[in-house]
Amino acid sequence: MATLDDKLMGEKLHYYCSSSSESEGEDEDGEKLTAPAEPAAPNGSCQWDGTSCNTGPKGVIKDYQRFKQLELEKREEQKEELAKLAKKFSITCRTNAEDDKAKSEEEKLEEELAKLMDESCIQDFVQQRMQEMLLRETNRLRFGSVHVIKDCDHFLAAVDGEDKSVSVIILLHEPNSPGCLSAIKAVESLSKAYAHVKFCSVRPSLISMSTHFKVSGVPALLAYKSGQLVGNFVRMTDELGEEFATCDLESYLIEHGILNDRNLVPNVVQMESSDED
Repeated sequence: MATLDDKLMGEKLHYYCSSSSESEGEDEDGEKLTAPAEPAAPNGSCQWDGTSCNTGPKGVIKDYQRFKQLELEKREEQKEELAKLAKKFSITCRTNAEDDKAKSEEEKLEEELAKLMDESCIQDFVQQRMQEMLLRETNRLRFGSVHVIKDCDHFLAAVDGEDKSVSVIILLHEPNSPGCLSAIKAVESLSKAYAHVKFCSVRPSLISMSTHFKVSGVPALLAYKSGQLVGNFVRMTDELGEEFATCDLESYLIEHGILNDRNLVPNVVQMESSDED
């Protein structure tokens, strides 16, 4: 059982800090003395509050080392924050030299756009596009006359057997029917003006159409593209009358999107005319 002196000495030893190795040794009675454990920081944080619980030289050194460690950790955190900020601003910010370069490029682009908007440049561009159109026109299939269909098989071959880029327009007519003579003359003229369009003619009686259609449905026009029916104009005399000119039928087909207006590309028309000559 410890005596009062032992208790007093024990209490004193708890507060006694020696600079010698004896402070960590044994007391006079042979009992090993241990320094009280340092209190743990709450929530695992290591924040320096400017005070120390160690008053001896070793404690001071240990506190100093801890202070330096916290200071180093703080500097590392600041470096990481600075690196993040530098990365962020490097994306959105430019130097004066970069601003000048960007401004110079913008001015150069505006000058180029101004040149493009110049009237002479626009005319050159239109001429270039016209030349490209003419080149395509020369490579397209040409017909230039009306193909007469004789039977159902011939009718199917004229539609399904043609190139998909070719428009096929078929006139259905009967002799002595009102308006058919005007339609035949107009189609013959259009076949020469639109040489890249395939114009055909057939009597409904040759392709097994009804008697009612032969009497009341002609003259009629069927327009096909890529084998698909794109236009169906029955008894055109209701719109054009029994006597009409080529220009009337041409305007009618242009209005319904079957023909392209050749007046919009006069150079193409002139070229086709010169080729026919």
